[in-house]
Amino acid sequence: MLTMVAGIMIVGFVIGLPVAFTLGTATMAYFFASPYLSPAMIPLNIITGTQAESLMAIPLFMLAGGIMNTSGLTERLFRFSKSLVGHFPGGTAQVNVLANLIMAGMSGSELADASGIGKVLIPTMKKEGYDSEFAAALTGAASTIGPIFPPSIPMVLIGGITGISIGKLFVGGVIPGIFMAGYLMVMVYYLAKKRNYPRSERVPLKELAKSFVISIPALSAPVIIIGGMVTGIFTPNEAGVVACFYAMAIALFVYRDLKLSKVFSELVATAIYTAKIMFIVGCAYALAWVFSREQMGLYLTKVLTSVSADPTVILFLIVMSFLIAGCFLNPSALIIIFIPLLMPVVNSVHMDPVVFGVVSTLALMIGLMTPPFGLCMYIVCDIAKISVKQLTIASFPFYVVLLLALLTMIIFPQTVTYLPNLLFAK
Repeated sequence: MLTMVAGIMIVGFVIGLPVAFTLGTATMAYFFASPYLSPAMIPLNIITGTQAESLMAIPLFMLAGGIMNTSGLTERLFRFSKSLVGHFPGGTAQVNVLANLIMAGMSGSELADASGIGKVLIPTMKKEGYDSEFAAALTGAASTIGPIFPPSIPMVLIGGITGISIGKLFVGGVIPGIFMAGYLMVMVYYLAKKRNYPRSERVPLKELAKSFVISIPALSAPVIIIGGMVTGIFTPNEAGVVACFYAMAIALFVYRDLKLSKVFSELVATAIYTAKIMFIVGCAYALAWVFSREQMGLYLTKVLTSVSADPTVILFLIVMSFLIAGCFLNPSALIIIFIPLLMPVVNSVHMDPVVFGVVSTLALMIGLMTPPFGLCMYIVCDIAKISVKQLTIASFPFYVVLLLALLTMIIFPQTVTYLPNLLFAK
């Protein structure tokens, strides 16, 4: 039965069937081939998969990020980033990485960061003399910081379906997110020196201080979100509400450059995106039920623990599997289907679930920048007007950097656990 399900999924991916329809078709085939199962359970499972209360945080963080992108708030963050690191070799490229790190503290979505930042910085970098391929590859790679540095939409999904503390997952992504930005900036420095990319003049300290003061309301957003959850003032869902109102408040009343018509447009865009994600989540949940009924979790536990009982080795094997699967399947679908199945493995080898969640998130996000189906890859290609082949070649140095960040978290799990253990200690 599972062979049939796998075969249908492969065919769906090959012919280019949308992810949700591929998962739904595979699920229906299983139910119709099982004489003792009612097809009525399919819509029931789809609806059940979208009912988790924690999923409400997804549209809220998406809306907050959208408001940030459509208002002049992101422009101010770019100016602050440029005054801070623009004089380094590869100045605007360095700004790209730092801006992604700052925006990561507001949207929690790789696609939102790649689109919002890419539309501004890729054309700017091209005008300044950077190669189109380099600008697109860097933007795509830097956008992977978004789902790692809190808040994070994928971590909301992981926490919602596994019971892992979303607050701990968020905080666990802080140090890895900073490491990723640091690694990318070092690579940019090396490539900029090698290719003689331009840089800006050093900004006077007075102008830097002025830019910082102007950016304080925007820079405070992640502090408020994380601080509120750590102190127990609000839950992740309530943090999403706070993020939305805070973004609107500073855009409307502090910077005064957000039109209400843009708010309506962002509400519509968020609703459409949420509907797409929830459809994928529902179909993935139905397929996950199929795998659970076939005891896939037990099978995976036996296979992986037969290789090793060392949590580091197990995590490395899981990451390798996610890197491959991420090339073909949407991260949300992979999270819903496989993360619950792997939890028995995680528990059996006494792996820290927060480490598992954060590392898995990055492994899956890298898939959005890898061919043949990486959605983030197509976004930056469209903005830069280049081919997927050109992007893939230009992305190689950044793939190396992202894999180095993964290895850092796997070999040194303290990079993930230090802050959660410190801030959530009883």
